[in-house]
Amino acid sequence: MLVVFAVIGVVLVAVIGLVALGAVTRRLAAEPGRSVFEGDEALAFVAEALPRWDTAELSYDEVARTMRLHLDVLHARGVARSGGDLDLEGGPVVLDPDTVVAEIVERAGRVAFFPDPTHVADIVAAQLAYFEAIGVVDPVLEPALAELAELDRPADGDDPGR
Repeated sequence: MLVVFAVIGVVLVAVIGLVALGAVTRRLAAEPGRSVFEGDEALAFVAEALPRWDTAELSYDEVARTMRLHLDVLHARGVARSGGDLDLEGGPVVLDPDTVVAEIVERAGRVAFFPDPTHVADIVAAQLAYFEAIGVVDPVLEPALAELAELDRPADGDDPGR
């Protein structure tokens, strides 16, 4: 009789464990994957991706400061998040690169740092390439002209005269 209770207990514990594991797996599958921004890795990636004319004029410190200001702008706009404050509401966020560069230059001026806007634009582009490489953002896709033309055509069966 003791053996029967032991077997029932083991089976019951196994079933409870499998149900709990399934619930956690289902919850985690619904959450987006987490990509971790590594500051030193990002700085090395961005410095390597910058054009020669930028690397001839910029120090690592200036590149790092500009990258930090870019992250501050993204955080202020609700695009970048810290820790577990991921907001699953809303759709994709699109930012105008020229506006972002202008805001970075403006924020830099507040702390007596005056980077050239062309350097800032190159750093932002390289940092976005890093974000794509680690899977934080989707690549920017520009629709082909043929796809845009398809959007203007009526679907089969639609009467454009109505």
